[in-house]
Amino acid sequence: MQTLKEDVRQSILRAALNEFKTHDYMDASMRRISAAAGVTTGNIYRYYKNKEELFEALVRPVYEKLIEYVLDVKKELDRSYTGGENDGLKYLNMVEDTIIDLFDAYSAELTILLNRSAGSKYGQVKSDLVALIVTILEDVFTSGREDGDKLTTLQRQSAQMLAGTVVEGVCLILREYEDGETVKRLVNEFIFLYHKGLEHQCKL
Repeated sequence: MQTLKEDVRQSILRAALNEFKTHDYMDASMRRISAAAGVTTGNIYRYYKNKEELFEALVRPVYEKLIEYVLDVKKELDRSYTGGENDGLKYLNMVEDTIIDLFDAYSAELTILLNRSAGSKYGQVKSDLVALIVTILEDVFTSGREDGDKLTTLQRQSAQMLAGTVVEGVCLILREYEDGETVKRLVNEFIFLYHKGLEHQCKL
């Protein structure tokens, strides 16, 4: 009986994964999930009390890993302030490695988290990534300055715009491609081209 219950749970999770890959959190339907899983909607609620709990069961593991990796990047960036290192590409590559590692382990869940979570408790995850990259860019912009490391209004605006662009670009790649090697290649190329543009921005 326990095995049968676990089989039902896994069928629900598989159906929910496909539903959330196709529809945003707010538009996802428990009825469609139940139909795809081959169970009644009422039976789903025996396992998950609502859509939010079902969504959380899918994305919480990848979210926790993402936050862990983001904190690691922030710690490394904080150490660079005292160590005299200011290598924007290094930290952008750390962000890239984080995305690739998570994609290897949680391809569908990561795509859902970054592209389909608006309206859920995880809807701020893209903003968190943007904030991290803004911090990296501001560090790059102040590298080698002798005016108290003060950023101009233009540089702050540029950091915000560029950070939003890189996060949206990565999200687009994850949304459009499912093959791991293709995702790795495109993200790598995107970060490289992005960094070239960043070098140009720093010279202005």
